Amino acid sequence: MINSNKITISIVSHGQFTLLLPLINSLRNCEEIESIIITINIPEKIKKLKWFEDLPIHWIYNSSQQGFSTNHNNAFKMCNTKYFFVINPDVRLSNKIINDLILLKEKEKINILGPRIVDHQKNHIINCRKFPNIYFLLLKILQIPQKEYSFKENEKVMYTDWIGGMFLIFSNDDYKKLEGFDTEFFLYFEDVDLCRRARSLGLNVAQAKNITIVHEAQRQSYSNLNHFKFHIKSYFLYLKKYFLNYNL
Repeated sequence: MINSNKITISIVSHGQFTLLLPLINSLRNCEEIESIIITINIPEKIKKLKWFEDLPIHWIYNSSQQGFSTNHNNAFKMCNTKYFFVINPDVRLSNKIINDLILLKEKEKINILGPRIVDHQKNHIINCRKFPNIYFLLLKILQIPQKEYSFKENEKVMYTDWIGGMFLIFSNDDYKKLEGFDTEFFLYFEDVDLCRRARSLGLNVAQAKNITIVHEAQRQSYSNLNHFKFHIKSYFLYLKKYFLNYNL
């Protein structure tokens, strides 16, 4: 039975338990939360602190490493609330914005919503983006910066093609309609793909203009060879899925 007044939050740790502690702490006293599902994706030392008892945390321990899509889809199976939040462990927020985002989502009738993103120095991070095309990799190699993209906006939100998976809000119904993330994408481009499928179904994607979180982005695809390989593999999977039958 769906609880219309509560939310479920999915967080995945990849050896990031220490990193996610400030996020968990910020969710204390957030009355909208029914369940926080934390997936431990790789073996790591977990110290369950006394104040964890103040929160409705449910733990998933993977026996083998899973991708972004599979982890959040598995967490959604435990979601019995109207809204489902996907949040990265390196996000920093105040618990007040949870309610602010829900109210905004309902008022503007947004299907997939994310907040405005800044780094720890309060610099704006581009999160409203146009769908990648066949020239995406070339632009990356040439280090041509992405531009913020929206095709419509008002004083509260920017409507765009896709927003990043570090913080996404769905209704339970919309996540089911989309059948979650495509598990073919192990890491990277799963958010692009999901937003693209959403747009094709007539669902909208938007970013809040005045509700902000801090994202302490790890940027591992730039510094870690394995993550870079995942990024490239996912890009070509995306090309195959959406451009293979197109006249290029």
